[in-house]
Amino acid sequence: QQDLGQTKQQGLYAIFDGHVGNQAARFSAEKFHEMLIEEQSSLASRDSASLSSIEEKADYILRKAFDRLDRDFCNLCTADGRNWDSGSTALVAHIVDDVISLANLGDCRGVVCRLVSGNNGSDVSMQADHGWEVLDPPLAHADDPGWDRANGGGDAYNNNLSGGKILWKEVTDTHSPLCGEELARIEKANGWIIKETEIPIGQLHRMDIFDEDVVEIVKRCFANRMKQHRSDPVRQIQIARTCGDLAVSRAIGDRDFKAAYNMLPNNTPERTAETKAGEQTDDLARSWEGPIVFLYPEGHSGRFRGDIVSSIPDIQTFRVGQDDVEDEFLLMACDGLWDVMDSDDAVRIAKNLLFDKEMSAKDGAARLAELAQHLGSSDNITVILIRFYWEEKEETEEST
Repeated sequence: QQDLGQTKQQGLYAIFDGHVGNQAARFSAEKFHEMLIEEQSSLASRDSASLSSIEEKADYILRKAFDRLDRDFCNLCTADGRNWDSGSTALVAHIVDDVISLANLGDCRGVVCRLVSGNNGSDVSMQADHGWEVLDPPLAHADDPGWDRANGGGDAYNNNLSGGKILWKEVTDTHSPLCGEELARIEKANGWIIKETEIPIGQLHRMDIFDEDVVEIVKRCFANRMKQHRSDPVRQIQIARTCGDLAVSRAIGDRDFKAAYNMLPNNTPERTAETKAGEQTDDLARSWEGPIVFLYPEGHSGRFRGDIVSSIPDIQTFRVGQDDVEDEFLLMACDGLWDVMDSDDAVRIAKNLLFDKEMSAKDGAARLAELAQHLGSSDNITVILIRFYWEEKEETEEST
């Protein structure tokens, strides 16, 4: 409720997906909002002329809150006799009026979907740099009522809003060790990745073929063999693990992968035979000895420079309720959903639940989580649907 440009309303929605225990996810869920409020209050109490826009202020307080969250949790991991090794990915949506700041750390994902009326839908969808894609009607239900919640139905694909289109866009980047920027940072820190390839046959055994949505998704999967679908139970999956362990390259916690918590007490690294007398480079000053539990490659020094796993989030900002946008929602979920469902299928299902079946966001999110289970997901599954209103309603409807 502090001054952030005299805003009218704010909202905060977050997913924390833990690994190697639930301590990091629980700590994050309990503390992050408090830290964010404190950072916002701190910003409001001092001169912040250099941060003039809502976007800049939101970016600043999110980064400060994430830094505190990671530092406080990593310090807690060994306090009072604790020996915690856990970590957590994170996806946080900070909403200030019509500005959405989405902070991502790890392999959660956010997807925004909007119905754009008139010619603007065509113009936006044709600009590759915007990243928008047109959602085609489901192959088996091209004649079904589409997205026209104001009139209770109707063929949204043929006669609504003078040629409007349903557009969707992924608004987060997955922090996988395979990604170029992530791999370069890991290798610069003297880390490595191990790649594994598997076929998820177990997913096929867990599938519920009596779920109609499962059947439709699998049909689309086999109808377009030029694309690799996450719902394809006989696809090949390539998994990359940071230092042969973590399947993500950014996270809260995971202190064994971070320099600040593994330095020598005097913060001075041991000398190696290759170090020249009197030489003291920045890289050497930051080097630290890795844990004995790592399966080191042959010839590895066992030392690292800087963080192998980063706690710095990527933050994407966009506005909702723009000109010609008739309806809009944001779908957030952890990898338990995305392991078995493509973004376009998730958007198609969410659109159908919210506008064709007129479900609440809460029920829609629950159905998406259930569908992920029916598609064979065996991981943690958390889904948040945020439906945006303007003019008619000023509030957002949310669900976890």
